[in-house]
Amino acid sequence: MLDEKEALELLIAGSGRDAGDESWPRLARLCGGLPLALRIAASRLAARPEWTVGYLVRLLEDEQGRLDRLHAGDQTVRSVLAIGFDGLPEAARLTLRGLGALSAPDVADWVTELLGGQAEALVDAGLLETYGVDVAGQVRYRMHDLTRLFAREQPVPGVPAKVAAAALTRVRASRFSLVSGDPETAVATRDIRESVEWLAAERAFLVSLVGDLHAAGLDEECWRLGHLLAPFLERHRFLDDWRTVAGLGLASARRAGDDQGAGLVLLDLGDLHLAERRWDQAEEVLRPALETCLRHGGARHANRVRLRLGRVHLELGRLDAAEETLRQCREAAGNVRDEADADRVLGEVLRRAGRLDEAAGRLLAAVEGLAKLGDRHRQADALLDLSAVRLAQAAKPAARAAAEQARGIAVRLGDRLLDAYALLALAGVNRAEGAAGRAAELAGAALEVFDETGDQRGAANARAFLARASPR
Repeated sequence: MLDEKEALELLIAGSGRDAGDESWPRLARLCGGLPLALRIAASRLAARPEWTVGYLVRLLEDEQGRLDRLHAGDQTVRSVLAIGFDGLPEAARLTLRGLGALSAPDVADWVTELLGGQAEALVDAGLLETYGVDVAGQVRYRMHDLTRLFAREQPVPGVPAKVAAAALTRVRASRFSLVSGDPETAVATRDIRESVEWLAAERAFLVSLVGDLHAAGLDEECWRLGHLLAPFLERHRFLDDWRTVAGLGLASARRAGDDQGAGLVLLDLGDLHLAERRWDQAEEVLRPALETCLRHGGARHANRVRLRLGRVHLELGRLDAAEETLRQCREAAGNVRDEADADRVLGEVLRRAGRLDEAAGRLLAAVEGLAKLGDRHRQADALLDLSAVRLAQAAKPAARAAAEQARGIAVRLGDRLLDAYALLALAGVNRAEGAAGRAAELAGAALEVFDETGDQRGAANARAFLARASPR
């Protein structure tokens, strides 16, 4: 494939047209940088002077007719693809046809094996491209857009459902104990890290798959996959992807008349608004989510919604309402997970109310419960909250110990964003200890990570810290 500059040069030279037309880049993208497709497009423009570049672009924007229109005399993109396809073993042809049902920009080797295997035969035929090895150690393959259109002309029934079943199984196994209330699900830090690496490698594919499932009318698979992805997308601040899968999931659940599924996705949307610090929008979503959970007898899910509403009360300054709601959640909790989650938010409420000893007690209980579950991410979150309380109590050694323990967890998990929050907490401890230079250095290191990962809230906190530390 040619890059955009080379593709434009080929189009303009082959068509004999003026280079100033603003539609040229779009035409090059529709041809996918494929030299044969570019030459055909240029030939069609050269043979039809009455056509504008924009007119040909509009013709090619119709995916169903694009291959039909990429012909000039004996030259056709479809015939070249067919030559490569016809010479393949049956299993490789089946794989290519199956890949046509997926819209992801690239896929891992487990997907090609699921669909029939022999991906390397497709690479040798020029119908698939090796895209490298991802962070999880998987070989990834990429298909050209025009090849995908060719593959879709010979669809394999049931591919989206087959891929969804495998993806759901893998995602359930890779959620690093974020949603279980059973201490027996505790896993080693190494396993958590490997799970996160797999989810990171597959993020674009899985988000794309949610869209494919929605388009295929596989509504339950659509909302379930989006719901399962929510903890990972939240943890790593992939908010745009989270918004996409939650929106598609809610639409699918409602289209299927699945009120319980809709309630779970509304809970995810509430969490998304909380992550975005949009408290009023979170409350607007969580109220109907609570009604849905109560109507369908989901006592635990209803309690989880109340926990989020307690957080909304907290952020909107309704401390009394927040404390009452969260104490009710704590009393209704039926497992270690829900107890720890309630204790952690209640600890923050008590901190803001100035009841520091009570806050520390709740946060210590949360740390203990999360450690028992093996939920290292949230254990580190609770430790950072505890560090802030200890600092407010002027217990600087205890504040440092909590922040350093949180940072140790972040480093073992390979979680750069969590590490940045730990660095910022340690910056606060250093400033309290009188080490202003070291505090600024740690805050600056945290700011770099926040900027790189697009965490606006963390970046704002780090900049505010550095501004306070700067001499006036």
